[in-house]
Amino acid sequence: MIDCKLTHDGAAAVDTGNHWRDAKEFPPPNGPKMLLIDKSLGVAVLGSWRATDGWTHWAPLPTFKKS
Repeated sequence: MIDCKLTHDGAAAVDTGNHWRDAKEFPPPNGPKMLLIDKSLGVAVLGSWRATDGWTHWAPLPTFKKS
């Protein structure tokens, strides 16, 4: 079961069981598309990892459940 909740301002739906991966602790692969974020800025983007861009965390893209 997915625990999905709204943020306090109702602007976003979040999965409280799915967390950003710390790029220092879990280095992302170079090249493929993924979600990237700088924790201090709080806005995620879709892009490719480059260590020089300053992203602090990342997350893989979701997939569809096989039916």
